[in-house]
Amino acid sequence: MTGFRGTDEQLDREIAAIEGIARVRVRRVAAELRELEGDLRELKRERARRRVRAETPTGATEPVGETA
Repeated sequence: MTGFRGTDEQLDREIAAIEGIARVRVRRVAAELRELEGDLRELKRERARRRVRAETPTGATEPVGETA
């Protein structure tokens, strides 16, 4: 970046503006990260449910006897 050619007051305003932009961007990224972490937790829960279902036998394991 080249030297700033404005007054000290303009320099202070520019610094404040860039700090504000940075804070907004950090908040947005933090919100997106929270959303992604939530999605990841949900996907991991689904994977765990599927593993449990795959390990749990479905249907009858013993032959059904006829009644006469």
